[in-house]
Amino acid sequence: MATEIAERLLTIDEFLEWESQQPFRNELINNKVIEMTGASRPHNRINLNLAFALENQLHRKGCEVYAIEIGVLVNPDGTYTYPDVVVICGEQRVRAGAPQASLENPTLLFEILSPSTETRDRNQKLEQYLEIPSLVGCFLVAQDKPLIEAHTRSDDDWHYREYSGLDATLVIPTPSCEIPLSAIYRRVSFADA
Repeated sequence: MATEIAERLLTIDEFLEWESQQPFRNELINNKVIEMTGASRPHNRINLNLAFALENQLHRKGCEVYAIEIGVLVNPDGTYTYPDVVVICGEQRVRAGAPQASLENPTLLFEILSPSTETRDRNQKLEQYLEIPSLVGCFLVAQDKPLIEAHTRSDDDWHYREYSGLDATLVIPTPSCEIPLSAIYRRVSFADA
């Protein structure tokens, strides 16, 4: 990444223009560019399993599931991220005039935690995700053990629940679906995580 970009604060429009010309993905968090790192084999397997399970259950409910490089405009004042899996139910809104698709109204977001991103995912990103008006669920997915931390919205209140172990089933209230953790972690070697 060019030093001048790394050291300055960017607006969303500046970032989106710059990002559209980059060979690798970057995120903008609080107006600072963050280089994204590559994903591990367990991360990729979990991502694929999760997206497949969500697609199987939600496509009949008018929902779209995205799992590859879909950007989300989290905060128009300075945060743009690439969650691992994004679900949008209903009509999709994208930022007008942006050089790339910038989704503005996610329904569900999933972040697969890794040692290099966990602190940022749990803090700055989660805090801002929970402020997205359209969001009804945000999930932090461990890759070193079968564990999903669920933040789900009911009315205006957020609720936290952990789902742990391969016998557990992730329950997503809205849109209604249930996914066994054994399906999400199918063929994942925790020794590789």
